Amino acid sequence: MTITIDLHTILFILAIIGCVALIFLIKLIINLLSTVKNLNSVLDKVNIVLDDNTGNITKSISKLPKLVDDFGQVGENVRDVSEVVTDVAADIIVTKESVKGNFELLSEILTIVKSIFSSK
Repeated sequence: MTITIDLHTILFILAIIGCVALIFLIKLIINLLSTVKNLNSVLDKVNIVLDDNTGNITKSISKLPKLVDDFGQVGENVRDVSEVVTDVAADIIVTKESVKGNFELLSEILTIVKSIFSSK
């Protein structure tokens, strides 16, 4: 059993496959153009925002070095304050111990005075 395929049939099948491929290619190009159009629209909006805020952006960028310096000074100030707080806390502890010792001494003196007056 032999099957013969005519050359015209092969060309017809290839033409149909070519038409289908061409239709898919056209659809792909249309989608690609739509995507490029949307991207262009977004970029136009970004450009408008940048144009409207160029002055503000320039001011903000020019203030960044000063902001970094100020932040460094804040860090130094916090360190200085924490050192002072540590010193003050140490002084408070010493003062507390001194006051505690003075109260103990006063308590002993009052106990002695009480014992003198109560023995009479």
